[in-house]
Amino acid sequence: QENWNQFRGPTGDGIGHGNNLPVEFNETTNVRWKIPIHDQGWSSPVVWGDQVWLTTASEDGKELFAICVDLESGKIVHDIKVFDEPNPQVQWGGQNTHATPTPIIEDGRIYVHFGSYGTACLDTETGETIWENRELKCDHRVRPASSPIIDGDSLFLTFDGVDVQFVASLDKNSGETNWITPRDGSRDLKDTLRAQGLTDEQVEATSKLKPNDNRKSYATPTVIEYQGKKQLISPGAEITYSYDPENGEENWRVQHEGYGWNVASRPVFAHDLVY
Repeated sequence: QENWNQFRGPTGDGIGHGNNLPVEFNETTNVRWKIPIHDQGWSSPVVWGDQVWLTTASEDGKELFAICVDLESGKIVHDIKVFDEPNPQVQWGGQNTHATPTPIIEDGRIYVHFGSYGTACLDTETGETIWENRELKCDHRVRPASSPIIDGDSLFLTFDGVDVQFVASLDKNSGETNWITPRDGSRDLKDTLRAQGLTDEQVEATSKLKPNDNRKSYATPTVIEYQGKKQLISPGAEITYSYDPENGEENWRVQHEGYGWNVASRPVFAHDLVY
């Protein structure tokens, strides 16, 4: 069984290859150990060797943590405050946590991402910070959720806010930004709502309550290889994009129909098709 190193596993599609797995569990059956994790986070655990890592955050978003648990015993190995955030996003509380993006782990390093609050690389043995990048910002509206992915020496991040939307590539060894590609093409929210049959009164009310709501998104991208060329497949709010991972140049795009925003599913690639 491969290490479960990222959101939706080693191949990014939720498929595992373990044998003799338990098909049911409850408070007493097939539970090896159980350990409480402080505060609040919806990130998925990632596993490398004998370590399980996940993130959590204070409910007010002012403290952001990375936690390592021993796989065999369930004991806490590291409990690291990665960032202090003096001005967390507090609007629309209860719909998401401040620690929802799943980290990605390699031998000796884990990359934790908290959206606009920052991204950091930690040493998995010592827990020390190797680098951090807090330069990339957007208004997530209901806090971040897109998870980082890695291909080669590049760490890819997605920022789809109600104010700006872009994809970024960082050097995974230094945290420096390789490239940033702004997304364009999102429709005006009022036009989108009218196209769905809302009345003028409903359009005005929604636009006032949630301006640019059709531009935010939370999907995690996937790197595929097709006909010998790699593509970064990145779903946005109303458009799915394909980028060149080397330089961020756009290959193609597909416009979504209907209420396309709030996209959160990670794409999968099979049979020469992207789903």
